[in-house]
Amino acid sequence: MPLTSPPLDVPHWSVAGEGARESARGGQGGLSVPKAGELPTRLVVDSPIGSLCLEASADGLVALSWTRTRLPTLPVRGASAKNDQARGFLRQGAAWLRAYFSGTSPLPPLPPLVPQGTAFQKAVWRQLVAIRPGTTTTYGEIARGLRKPGASRAVGQAVGANPLPIVIPCHRVLAAGGKLGGYSSGLRRKRSLLAHEGLTWRS
Repeated sequence: MPLTSPPLDVPHWSVAGEGARESARGGQGGLSVPKAGELPTRLVVDSPIGSLCLEASADGLVALSWTRTRLPTLPVRGASAKNDQARGFLRQGAAWLRAYFSGTSPLPPLPPLVPQGTAFQKAVWRQLVAIRPGTTTTYGEIARGLRKPGASRAVGQAVGANPLPIVIPCHRVLAAGGKLGGYSSGLRRKRSLLAHEGLTWRS
């Protein structure tokens, strides 16, 4: 049951300064602000591994992070077709997450994914989107797939910078030899996600 692979080649977002970042424990927070100055909206979705905060813009899903508190939807500057589209992407992303955690098959389609990143990071994230549920890969295998066999460390850094965990399934990337490796949102969550997909690993 493969994940869909929405385009990752839309215009980059700029990132707000550190003072505007949200840092949930173990999360990958940070508010991404579109160039046009319109704030993305956000929606908190309950899951078996904690509350998940989705952020979206009019172009698609921007970020996902863990949060310990229920956050209000970010204000938007008046009603507009773009704001309605962002909210629609949030609802679509929330439906996907609920289906994923309930074990629904096939999963509903994802909205477009528009994470901010460098060209290399986006190339790595495209590789992650292609990893089928119930399977894993390694940093080295991704590097070889990018024809950069010596770039395992850089791949690991790009995987750790993934702003859309679960949706872009960085939890399916293991260290060499099938070891669990790292996870920027915490190894406990990585183990939970792998177990949810019926995967085993060596620690």
